[in-house]
Amino acid sequence: MSEKDQDTLVVEQFGPRAAAYVTSATHSQGEDLVQLAGMMAGRREARVLDLGCGGGHASFAVAAQVKEVVAYDLSQDMLNAVAAEAKRRGLANLATHRGTVDRLPFADAEFDVVMTRF
Repeated sequence: MSEKDQDTLVVEQFGPRAAAYVTSATHSQGEDLVQLAGMMAGRREARVLDLGCGGGHASFAVAAQVKEVVAYDLSQDMLNAVAAEAKRRGLANLATHRGTVDRLPFADAEFDVVMTRF
């Protein structure tokens, strides 16, 4: 399967389920999210990149602790759902960006923390 075919498969698989990932009890809670938030305590000036953000739960968990979070995913539908939820939660410091993890469109050392959850 070509790289383009793999990207298309991922978008087709996760895009239609984007809203379900945001509201999923399984994905929206867990000790790992508590630990991520704790790791960011006292890092008010940090810029964080959440690679493969999915429903955005890791981004949501740390957003109140840091200067900025960029939720990064291949699925635009997923990112739209994350952006809507961030707005609903009043997380003005959370931005979304679409792309693949193998070709990041960011400068070296642009982020203080890079995280991924699943």
